[in-house]
Amino acid sequence: MSLESSAHKSNLSSAAARGNEITGLSIYHDTNEDITLERVQQLMSEMNADVPQGGTDIVFGDKETQRLRFWEPTSKSCKAPIVVFVHGGSWAIGTYLDSVGSVKVKYLNDLGYAFASVDFALIPKVTVEEQVQEVADAVSYLMKNSLALGIDPEGVVLMGHSSGAHIVSLVGTDARYAQKADFNINLLRGIIALDGSNYNAAASIADNTGSIVTNMLHALGSNPERLQSMSPTLHAAGPNARAFLLLHVQRKGDIRQAVEFSIALKVAGTNVNLYVFEGEGFEGHVALLMRLGNEDYPATGVMKEWLEKYAPVK
Repeated sequence: MSLESSAHKSNLSSAAARGNEITGLSIYHDTNEDITLERVQQLMSEMNADVPQGGTDIVFGDKETQRLRFWEPTSKSCKAPIVVFVHGGSWAIGTYLDSVGSVKVKYLNDLGYAFASVDFALIPKVTVEEQVQEVADAVSYLMKNSLALGIDPEGVVLMGHSSGAHIVSLVGTDARYAQKADFNINLLRGIIALDGSNYNAAASIADNTGSIVTNMLHALGSNPERLQSMSPTLHAAGPNARAFLLLHVQRKGDIRQAVEFSIALKVAGTNVNLYVFEGEGFEGHVALLMRLGNEDYPATGVMKEWLEKYAPVK
């Protein structure tokens, strides 16, 4: 095991660090999601310190937050596919550098993928709808500047963690954001959602407890029409991005929503794969972000196979 891999495992629970796949009805098994505030703060500190090195900052709009950091693939290609990352933080905290997880950047670059991490304004300064549009605008910028950046404009995969998974899932299902950003949603090669929630925002009130519900209500409010508008599942009839990969850990309410979302995508004829891995509650939630890209973490192999199928390096 590499020193880098060991460092990313050492402070996680053994199950979260191991991250074996869970299958069948076991994905619905009740889990203990109790966690102390001290442990949450420790995990957040580790996550925020795990900043990927290198890359080049690019400004793509007039707002201060309309910027991204771009990493070229290790072996340069004239038309490399690109993974575009959107950070989590309940739509209210985090940046394009301190909530990414560094291992996945080098791992994907070594596979031949370019990588970009997008910054965006946070609530309450803007609405979540405006955040989704900023991400769509970043995608549009990358597509329109693909020749200069050496990337494939039809090889864009959006990846998001936590609330970032909610954002990228909306970009991949609600075509209004792509249309406003001046690109066709069908050009999106795929969406990778890392332990997302609020695929059906109104149902989160019943599916989840504690901070997940509190943060959702703070960000999205309680108006039924708005909650419907902000629910990827309710937009999944299409048109959609070409393929979806939903990677989850043991958080029962979010898994139920992911299953519902995957069914809606399948009914629409959209390719979708859903996997669940060990790691209970917030511990697993952070492990998925920080461990993805380590060869000994099972979700890494799943992601690699999916990318090779739906967004291959040519």
